[in-house]
Amino acid sequence: MSLALLPVTRQLLIRTLLWALIGAIYAPLFIVLEALLNPYLGALSFVAAATGAGAIGASYYSARQAALAASLVGVGATLFVLILFYEQAAFWHAAVLCGALGLATGLSIEFPSRCTANVPAKALVGALSGAASGAVLSLVSMLGAGLSSVVAVAFLVSVNGVIYVASVRKVAMTAGGLPRRWCPLAEGLVIGIVAIIVGGSFWAFASTLSGYDRPGYFLQVIESTSSALPLAVASGIAAGSVTGALLELFGFAWIDDL
Repeated sequence: MSLALLPVTRQLLIRTLLWALIGAIYAPLFIVLEALLNPYLGALSFVAAATGAGAIGASYYSARQAALAASLVGVGATLFVLILFYEQAAFWHAAVLCGALGLATGLSIEFPSRCTANVPAKALVGALSGAASGAVLSLVSMLGAGLSSVVAVAFLVSVNGVIYVASVRKVAMTAGGLPRRWCPLAEGLVIGIVAIIVGGSFWAFASTLSGYDRPGYFLQVIESTSSALPLAVASGIAAGSVTGALLELFGFAWIDDL
């Protein structure tokens, strides 16, 4: 049964909770990606980070089977690398394995058509809406205004979410006419990218727990952003909750049937 057919009060509650979860996922993704890219891109790192976080958030929101597969691949491949190489392990080992296994998963497994048939279009819309939202933050940053992580996350979760929900159906329906033979490859690429991000999160978590100080820029960024993450996640949850409730109250269509 489509979620859109549930009683109104229950729909409102479910959508609020769902978007709160999306905000919780989006916040650390954006914060870490922005910190990773900032030394290379400067103010444009907002655009790049919001693009990546938007695509991944869209996959979790509306391509759940593919996102779940990517999560399993990311955790499994990273754990394998940590066990096999241990002290000699580097994150690029895990990233390569996650990407390769993710691509192979998309090519070899036929997912149910519901939720995953349009995963390339969904990820593309998420990336483009993220890029548009991130461009606003980059412009504000270039003008010299200071942006806290709390404000940036709240803005991106809400604005990016509204743009995505308002436009994804039209794009998905248009892309539905593309040759189906390209779908496995596109799904594999999306799964591979999401698996790398999930693997990176697991890598940082496992490295912290193990007590082994693995050198590398990635872990340095994780450590430098750790103090900002709690408030950013709280901001993402709050903004997501409000966004989900407003989407329901203003009658934005559910997209779980795509």
